[in-house]
Amino acid sequence: MQAARKILHSEAENHAVSVILLVGSREMQMRRIIYLCPADNVPTGGVKVIYRHAELLTSLGADAFVLHPFDSEFTCNWFSHSASLLRSLALDPNSDFVIIPEIWAPIFGPQCIDQRVRFAIFVQNGYFTYPRLPAHSPELFDRTYQAADLVLSISEDTTRMVALNYPQIDPTRLVRVRYSIHERFFARPNDIPTGAPCITYMPRKMADHANQVVFALRHHLPPSWQIVPIHNVDEARLVAMLFESRIFLSFSSFEGLPAPPVEAALAGNLVIGYTGQGASEYWDAPNFQEIYQGDVHSFVRTVHRAALAIDAQCITHDDLAPGIDRLAKSFSPASEAINLRMLLGRIERCFVVPAFTGDKSQLLAAVQIASGPSYSALGPG
Repeated sequence: MQAARKILHSEAENHAVSVILLVGSREMQMRRIIYLCPADNVPTGGVKVIYRHAELLTSLGADAFVLHPFDSEFTCNWFSHSASLLRSLALDPNSDFVIIPEIWAPIFGPQCIDQRVRFAIFVQNGYFTYPRLPAHSPELFDRTYQAADLVLSISEDTTRMVALNYPQIDPTRLVRVRYSIHERFFARPNDIPTGAPCITYMPRKMADHANQVVFALRHHLPPSWQIVPIHNVDEARLVAMLFESRIFLSFSSFEGLPAPPVEAALAGNLVIGYTGQGASEYWDAPNFQEIYQGDVHSFVRTVHRAALAIDAQCITHDDLAPGIDRLAKSFSPASEAINLRMLLGRIERCFVVPAFTGDKSQLLAAVQIASGPSYSALGPG
């Protein structure tokens, strides 16, 4: 998620793009649900969630698309998908519903408000719901969140953070959404290589912490154990590496509902490390062992003991199987489909009431102050 957020910042700072609306151009057409998404081809969970949502909503009969507003010809290809891509920035307030990533809320939210396009803010990380660019004021965030038709939250922790930062939001507009993990992560193959036992981790996550732990572990593992980094691999290779691994080290920091620890646990790993706060809702023993962030000594000692226990058959796949089954149900496509059907109903009800009718003059004044001369939030830059 961190790599994705850097790209979001870069796109917001370096482009002067506005959503151009064609009012009434699609009357009597099917409702469109349009997910705005960064043009990011680096493997990150947040982008995949957006694509999967659009893909599954389409399978449920909705007209759902992914739109990369800063590069409309871009297509993400590091994982397989069948999501429909929208290549035009033209929207219709009568039938379009726009879903905006939380980091772009102050950029595209005011445009939707100005043109009376209904929109939701999709919060995949509650710790990105405050101004992270100097040009964006707290007042702009407050008014944009207050004007959103819905605020979508990916986890219990994310919901708490949104409510903490924006207590004025009507709780009925906060909607919990879910994502699923592809079945390939828990369809354990019979021909897994039987080489040296392996520990995996993602070095892009909290690199300083990861380097400290990995360096110390070289003196505290049984001789046959190896540590293998997972970095910049496609989904198929990720699956293969996790199935070959026995322990996964989690270095999540301030995340909404991190996917890598779930994927690793589903593949049969004992997951040791940080919850990133958001993972607390699924971080249950014996599949997960929590380490307080920054406690390198406990991290290394816990991994050392786990490796010895696995070698001694004190921790087996059978011990982890009940937890894997629980995760498989919670993160199944069927559970996600049920959740997205509910979301479709909530979106449809947004069109029963008028679009935002609050004090738009105050909001637009905040936008003009925030945007300055570098780009216009209300028209072509």
